[in-house]
Amino acid sequence: MGKIYNMVREQVEDEGQDDELLDFVSEGDDDINKLEPPVQLDSSFPNAVVISGVPKVNQAKFDRLLSVLSKLIDKNGENEKEMPYNAEGTETMGVLFVTFTSPEVAKAAQEALDGMSLDKKHTFKVIMMDEFQRVVDRQDEFVPQQTVSSFSRHDFRDWLKDKKCREQLLLRYQSETEIYWHDTTVGEPVLCYGGEREKRNKKIWCDWKVQWSPLGSYLATFHQQGVLLWGGPEFTRKARFTVKGQQVQQIEFSPNEDFMVTWNGNPALSVPPDEHAVRFFRVLTGECVRSCRTPGFAPLGGEFPHFLWSHDGKYFAECSEHNITVRDSETFEVLKDEDGKKKSFKFPDLATFQWSPKDNVLAVWTLEKDNNPAKLTFIEVPSRRELASRARTQIKASIHWQSEGDYLCLINTKLSKTKKEGATNLEIFRFREKNIPVDVVEAKDNVRGVFWESKGHRIAVLTHDEAGHRPMMFIYELTKEKCEKICEFSMPSNSYNQVYWAPGGQYFVAAALGQGDLLFGGIPDNKLEILHKDEHFMLTDVMWDPSSRYVITAVTQPLQNNSLSSFKYSMEAGYAIWTFQGRLLYRQQKEKLYFVAWRPHPPPILSEKKQLEIKKNIKQYSKRYDAADEKAKDLARNAFKREREEKTSKFMAVLDRLRDYKEDREQENGWDETYAEFMASKGWESVDETIEEQVDVVEEKIQ
Repeated sequence: MGKIYNMVREQVEDEGQDDELLDFVSEGDDDINKLEPPVQLDSSFPNAVVISGVPKVNQAKFDRLLSVLSKLIDKNGENEKEMPYNAEGTETMGVLFVTFTSPEVAKAAQEALDGMSLDKKHTFKVIMMDEFQRVVDRQDEFVPQQTVSSFSRHDFRDWLKDKKCREQLLLRYQSETEIYWHDTTVGEPVLCYGGEREKRNKKIWCDWKVQWSPLGSYLATFHQQGVLLWGGPEFTRKARFTVKGQQVQQIEFSPNEDFMVTWNGNPALSVPPDEHAVRFFRVLTGECVRSCRTPGFAPLGGEFPHFLWSHDGKYFAECSEHNITVRDSETFEVLKDEDGKKKSFKFPDLATFQWSPKDNVLAVWTLEKDNNPAKLTFIEVPSRRELASRARTQIKASIHWQSEGDYLCLINTKLSKTKKEGATNLEIFRFREKNIPVDVVEAKDNVRGVFWESKGHRIAVLTHDEAGHRPMMFIYELTKEKCEKICEFSMPSNSYNQVYWAPGGQYFVAAALGQGDLLFGGIPDNKLEILHKDEHFMLTDVMWDPSSRYVITAVTQPLQNNSLSSFKYSMEAGYAIWTFQGRLLYRQQKEKLYFVAWRPHPPPILSEKKQLEIKKNIKQYSKRYDAADEKAKDLARNAFKREREEKTSKFMAVLDRLRDYKEDREQENGWDETYAEFMASKGWESVDETIEEQVDVVEEKIQ
């Protein structure tokens, strides 16, 4: 017996049906999997449309309404109509189904009738019948359509292959957003992209703020509907992050650029609470993976950021006044303790915390209260192991990591019982050494700020006396044995309040933000060299380029044009580009300059050993690039010379034409003969005289 026959017989026996049914079943040994597939019925209605927005009427007015509708609809072709009643049969449902003779006619009718007004209260909304089910099944909550599921990042580093080794810089001013190449051979920045594609399509490239991602892969532009990311050689749109409700005020990327955090500016205590004030997006897909209220505490002070990321982007942390909550960026769940329970880190009277720049370690500073001293604690994540802790009493303090995570500086100032400030000490924790030993540096004057050398072992300290005078800069170096002072320098004025080290170390710029004084210096071989002193009036920003070759100084104004500071800086808005030695390369005033920044670099792919080798033999490599630079400069000079000669030739040609025209007119009117007769009648003679004057006499004895 065949498998089909046995299957039917078992079904008949189970249901207790008449065995005569088996007489109609084949006894063949066909395999059921070899049967032809069942016939698929066509469930589409390509000739039909659905018209909503039709008046609802009772049975007495049905025929009259249908007659009115027919006059409008029949113009589009022969059709059949059906206007259903509600379940009670007392009134129509306000919907009309119309079937035309062909899909083409139905589509034309849909386009013609959609949006047509029957009267002031009734406007037709017409869709194809096949679209009706999709509209009915639409979710009540709006879900933005994902326009980019994912994108390739193969060309995001192409700008680093520039043959001239140029840097890129971003300008946001007035209504413009522009990216420039910094080209020293030309003598001024060269426009790379300024939104020309969007302007041709009558679109706005940026509504508000702009921001580079931390590795320079993306340019983020702020819009009313959300945030857009741009990348690649042509700055094409790569991702769109739609944020419903208020406009995004701030964004933050994870260090590896896998995630982007947006904040709409709603405070933690907003009423009603905003459960979507903060959103976490996955950059590659645009997916919103988490949303939450605004945390009530910003660990670095100010309004933003509320979350701090670990150096590798695996974890992010937020805090309150008494605990730190760390989450895994893969699951976005709170880290579990040794018992497998999701649990925050408890720290009574928490002041602040910071991640190590190179390790998944938290440095936590808690305040002194009652009988509990202030404490600095190092916590390893995710193991929750306490690496070290140091307790202090009657002090106020701040923590500062070195860029490589090798050291942490704790600036602590002694407080009396009346909270009067006393002596200040710098405690430098050697994080890489066993038990994390501490070096203590006593500052005799008030400390204005400490500034770690990038990728180095030196730290600069700005101080002044109690009266605010006698400004000094001290530079200390951490050797294997101790922390020693290698130089001190009396600052030219008391206005200096910041020191910016070059990304590669060794060189620095001391600046007076808000004033304008600039001091370019370096410390090769632990010998301080002051290279140049200058000024950029009302200075607000100082930025080294990632290669440590150039510095931008700028005066920018806030985007809120109604603010007092916006008016304050509007007259001086502009930027300047300097070499690391302080030589001015370019300066330009820019009205309403809101933002200027170099494009960040990703980490180098060369090993530290290879980088040191290149630095050691830099002269061998620089010869080739110096020759290329000199060639480019010669080409630029020759081009300028040719352009000047062409303009001069054109100008002289105009003068020649004018001279010929003048001579022709003089001959035609007899002016030249009259002028010659006039000069002859005067009897003037031309006399040449030579006058010699002795300017100076120098006598030298020749031996």
